[in-house]
Amino acid sequence: MAEPVPDWFYESVSQGLAALIVLHLPGAPGHETVSYTEEVWVEVLWSAPIGWQEALDVPRLRAAFLRLARQADRWPAPRTLLELLPSRPEPRKLPPPPLSKAQRERNRERLREMMAAIQPGVKTDV
Repeated sequence: MAEPVPDWFYESVSQGLAALIVLHLPGAPGHETVSYTEEVWVEVLWSAPIGWQEALDVPRLRAAFLRLARQADRWPAPRTLLELLPSRPEPRKLPPPPLSKAQRERNRERLREMMAAIQPGVKTDV
């Protein structure tokens, strides 16, 4: 059985679609089918191979719906929203681990040995 759609996702898609409906784009669903349209969009978007996460994806969904509203001249398909979904922000990178003085010297010695193996007789100052 499919995983239930969380409220945050349903609400994000619902708000985005509400903004699109207000634009009265050609091909927009009629009032009698708006709730069904919303259900289909939620199901289609949730089933995308994304691994949705609230903290990462609520801002991305808002941005994608804003982009869609800005450029659409007809009622869009859910695929269009997925194409406009911004990339997730890069996670903060950890700084490189600090090297002790002993580790640095061991690394320098290994480099000297490798350089000597590649170019015998050449003095290296690593």
